[in-house]
Parts: sequence; C-alpha cells; structure tokens
Amino acid sequence: MCRPSCCSKSTGDGTGIAAIAVVTGAAFVAVKTGPIVARILHVIVEALTIITLTAATALACILLGWLTVRIVRWRNRHHAHQRITLRPVPAAARQHTGPAGSEPGCLACGDTGTVLRAISGSRYQARPCPACEPAQQAG
Repeated sequence: MCRPSCCSKSTGDGTGIAAIAVVTGAAFVAVKTGPIVARILHVIVEALTIITLTAATALACILLGWLTVRIVRWRNRHHAHQRITLRPVPAAARQHTGPAGSEPGCLACGDTGTVLRAISGSRYQARPCPACEPAQQAG
C-alpha cells in the first residue's frame, strides 16, 4: 500500500550528516590555520607598535628642537639690551700696542718686553715678559 506524502518516514538523515560534515570541516580548518593567523596578527600588532613608538620619538625630538630654538631666541632678544661693562686699560698698556700688520717675535709680549698681569677686577700691572726675560738677561 502506498502512504500519503504526509505520513512518509523521511527523517532527513542526509541533511544532518551534511551539517556535521560542514562543522567538522570548519573546525579542522580553524585548528590548522589558527596558529598561522595568530602569528600574522601578532606580527601586525608588533609592526604597529614599532611604527607608533618611532613616530612618538620623532615627534618628541621635533618638539624638543623647536622648544630649544624658541628659548635661545627669547634669551637673545631679552639679553641683547643689557649693558656691556667695558674695563678701562691703563695708559701703560697702550704703549705696548704695535701696528696691526707687524708680526712680533715673542707671542707673549709682542717684542715689547712687558706683559700685563691682572691684579683685580679692572686693574692691571705691567711686568717683565717671562718669555723674553732670559734672552734679555743673557744680553
């Protein structure tokens, strides 16, 4: 006897087996490719970390240079108006200056035989040249 279509014994075994095969295949692919994908993601994260640190270091160097230039310019602008204290040279020292083009034989005194020794802040004392003195004593 024939059964009507509503009463047939169709359990759908083929569909269940196919679903299990698909899930098993996906799990197998995930297990095999999971470590590879994890390594790739790890490399990408490390590369981004290196790029970020390099950019942050470059930015810090640029800011430090800019700040240094600003401070130097500010100091030059504010310190340029300060008075410069000139110290007078005694008349004895003016006698020992020679023409600009002549080359002295003694570098210490310029062949004058005397050098200036600083006594205090703005005072100088003329003394015999220690470099020429032995030659003068020998005659």
